[in-house]
Amino acid sequence: MSELITVEVLSQTTERPLHPDLYDYDRLPANLRDQAMLAQGTVLTKLGGAVERVIDAGNTLKWAKQTLPHGEYLPWVQEACGVKERYAQQLVQAAEWANAQHAAGLQAITDATTLFLLSADATPEDVREWVMERCAAGDPPTRKEVIERKRQSQGKPDRTLAQEMKAALKIKPEVLENALVKQHITTRQLMDELDLDDLPKGSQHQNQSHMFLKNGTGWWKVPSPATKPAPTPEPAPTPEPAPTPEPAQQTSGQKLLAVKEAAELLGVSSTGISARLSPSGLKGKEFTVIRGRVLRPSSERGKCILDG
Repeated sequence: MSELITVEVLSQTTERPLHPDLYDYDRLPANLRDQAMLAQGTVLTKLGGAVERVIDAGNTLKWAKQTLPHGEYLPWVQEACGVKERYAQQLVQAAEWANAQHAAGLQAITDATTLFLLSADATPEDVREWVMERCAAGDPPTRKEVIERKRQSQGKPDRTLAQEMKAALKIKPEVLENALVKQHITTRQLMDELDLDDLPKGSQHQNQSHMFLKNGTGWWKVPSPATKPAPTPEPAPTPEPAPTPEPAQQTSGQKLLAVKEAAELLGVSSTGISARLSPSGLKGKEFTVIRGRVLRPSSERGKCILDG
């Protein structure tokens, strides 16, 4: 992928198929026309030059994208600067990466296409670090060496997005299901997502719907883990009422009496006997004892059984 991009860049810098000076500046507000014309001149004079000139062109395009009215950036890029949209994106991305790396360390690189290769999303971070170390030592690698180093690096299995998320955020495995819905975005797109004007600091950011994790020159964009609602507690089972004991059947030695009659015989109130013989009064027992006599409930309404 990176080699194809490099070929496209070489073609773009040597023979731009689009023709500049076709843009109608009357389409812009009057206060922006002079600035846009100066920006056009900067882009045209910087294209195809050394690394620092390409970075200047990328920064100028970035300014235009942030400043020109909505819908005017792409026509201006193509008609005023004679630059394809894809190449303009590569210039902006290269400038953003170089700015983040402190462009002074890249002065040793004389091939602008190497800068595009380094800033590509597909280039592993260890390759970029290797290039910067070579530059700091005064021995900048050639584009061919960078391509070969990248090929060797990509021969190693890369960590999956799920592994990166787990290492960075130390989140639970079930949350990693979000890694299946992923998108890789540029820093410019991240700034748009977070509604920021300046390059954000840090390797992790979040808005209401997504998390953003730093990955080389770009960012992983993944859905934020949904907060699971607390489970609804199951209602406690209603205890079954204790079975009402069936009234005892009358046997020999027992008398079947009206409650009122039993009350007079025992010298207590009929209400008291009725209460003692009720299910709540018996409390699961088959009989109750009143004044030393055993009383049992009867299946006949208003009556009870008195033992002996």
